[in-house]
Amino acid sequence: MRRLVLDGHYGHRVEIDRCAPCHLVWFDGVESVRLAGTGMLGLLRDMADAQREAHIALKADAHCARCTSTLKTVHNQSRWGPTLQLECRAGHGSYQTFAQFLSEKGLIRRLGSADRARLAARAAGLSCLNCGAAIAGGEVRCSYCDSLPGMVDIARLASALDPEGATAAMRVHGIAPQHAALHCLACGSPLSTELTSTCSQCGTTLAVGELREAADALGTLEAALRAHARSPAPQVKARRLAALEADLPRRREWVRQMEAESAAAHPEASDRNLLDDLRERPWTVGAAALLALLAWTLWR
Repeated sequence: MRRLVLDGHYGHRVEIDRCAPCHLVWFDGVESVRLAGTGMLGLLRDMADAQREAHIALKADAHCARCTSTLKTVHNQSRWGPTLQLECRAGHGSYQTFAQFLSEKGLIRRLGSADRARLAARAAGLSCLNCGAAIAGGEVRCSYCDSLPGMVDIARLASALDPEGATAAMRVHGIAPQHAALHCLACGSPLSTELTSTCSQCGTTLAVGELREAADALGTLEAALRAHARSPAPQVKARRLAALEADLPRRREWVRQMEAESAAAHPEASDRNLLDDLRERPWTVGAAALLALLAWTLWR
């Protein structure tokens, strides 16, 4: 197992364990949802590098990465469809294959007959998204890791990495847009890193057949994402402040309700001065400070 330290939300770092030969990632808890866009991109690159190693099937008696407990198969239903993971019986975490992780995030779409034909016609042929092995034209599943063939949806992956539109901030931060060395699988037209869902020439949904292609296609987003984390574009700041302002009436009502409940519980304190009142109810100061800190964080 190799430990990866990746970028998380709000400047935090997220530690994830990865087994390259087994093509598995281990999540202790909710680490997968704590990854920032640059962290997800780093994990995608690492998965692509791991595919260079020959696949080793996980043993039937495999144990938890944290203890000696055996694993159980857990079937879940995400918004993108069914998924599964191998979970520690003691609750320490779970394994997922590369393909299962990406599928759970809705970043993989199944191959249609036209997709299969286009991929098979390329020089690289058809590859498994999980282990990277070549898949023969007539194979329904990968003969090495038993994964179903699929394609990485580039547009959806780009949106997942960049939910606030950091690419729009490229001009603000003086970052020149770059074009990835990719071409549409249907018509051969060059593809860019712009967040479009279809090829501008033929209208085909943008997707690639290998993790390395996906990582290379979206690598040009990294500079914009890091600049965005340091200083969001003005339009993003405006959206954040608008969302905070829309929530202020609810927060004010909550404070008024707490004050009314406190006054009802302690009527003898109603005629005391403000300083004494705040000493008795420090949560009021804390709430005000929290709101001020949140507004400052969103604006900077």
